[in-house]
Amino acid sequence: MKIPFSLFLVGRLLSVRFQSRYDRMRLLRSALLISLVMIPLVLALIFMDGMMDGITEKYITLQDGHIQIEFPERLDERIHFSDSSILSADYVVSGFGIVYSREATAEVRIKGIGEDYFNERRSSQLSFQGSALQKEGAVASVMLSTTVASQLGVQIGDRVAFMIVPDSSSAVVRPVLANVKALYDSGYHELDSSLIFMDIESALRYFPKEKNARTEILVHEGTLSDLASVVTQIESANGTGTLSYATWDEFNGTVYRNFVTSRQVILLVFLMILLVAGVYVGSIAQEMIQDSLQSIALYKTMGATTLSLFLAFLTAVMTVTLLGMTVGVGIGLGIGSQLAVVLSWLAKTGLPGLQYYLLDFPVVISWRPILTICATMLVICSVTVQFSLHRIRKISPLELLQQD
Repeated sequence: MKIPFSLFLVGRLLSVRFQSRYDRMRLLRSALLISLVMIPLVLALIFMDGMMDGITEKYITLQDGHIQIEFPERLDERIHFSDSSILSADYVVSGFGIVYSREATAEVRIKGIGEDYFNERRSSQLSFQGSALQKEGAVASVMLSTTVASQLGVQIGDRVAFMIVPDSSSAVVRPVLANVKALYDSGYHELDSSLIFMDIESALRYFPKEKNARTEILVHEGTLSDLASVVTQIESANGTGTLSYATWDEFNGTVYRNFVTSRQVILLVFLMILLVAGVYVGSIAQEMIQDSLQSIALYKTMGATTLSLFLAFLTAVMTVTLLGMTVGVGIGLGIGSQLAVVLSWLAKTGLPGLQYYLLDFPVVISWRPILTICATMLVICSVTVQFSLHRIRKISPLELLQQD
């Protein structure tokens, strides 16, 4: 008897036929407000995950790679890509210096690369104009970001100067002239403001390979969880013995920790929003019970148990909640699928406050965090609703006699 009666009562609580106009508007308003909570949460999740993944991909492909093997001699020419785990291997040289022109100076990270460094994956992360970096005479060739070039007031074909300290144990500062051969733009201001590229032959002259040369490895997505096996594979194939290496989350520890902390803070904010939404859903249940006091007393007089009434009201409230969540998530995903258009427009506005955000990342719907948020919302609401529904136990059949 409990289940059929509960279903009957749920039908009466949700059916348009048996409700007053006020009750119908209350349920519609409740579902709408729950939808309005879910829409920004879904959009924030899409934006947060997309931007953080996009920034991480920029740092990996352009600055550091997935793995950096600290070995002074060239390993890239001895690594075969027949194994599906390795996408590319490049011999690079990294150092730091100050670049200056007649107008300004900038502290930069200088990365020496070969002509074939910008493969398809790296090229997809930036746009550039000019020619590839090639050694021409005694003057180094460099590729500046449009951010640094604008700061220095230079363009393709101009010359810039560097002050380079090639070794931390040396106090000798080396002045260097370089031709600006190309400009690039990755779309992320923080990276563009500090990273420039130099032809590797010149970089090896200014930065000793014993301390500054590395082999940078990019791997396919399926190998990210086991990067150590890639290094083991390289050691076995080349007979180099144990190699010293670092993975992408180690040599960019500060950036990686900032991402983790930011994600945790944002998720905490989401949790607080869901708690507020849960309190609101609890108030819906409280209002439904308040308006149904006489009906509840009548049902108890007719033999309905507290449990059956409890289940009926719980199901009705959670149905409204689930309906509002479904509509909200659907609208959020619909808007989120067009988020790239909005972000592209914002990027073109050139607003100064947006330069510290990545706005050209591909929008990818990640279902796991969205489903996690939805499940958390349902759990919180089911708990808060139960506090309100406990009032059903206190309603006596005698209250039927007290109603007007």
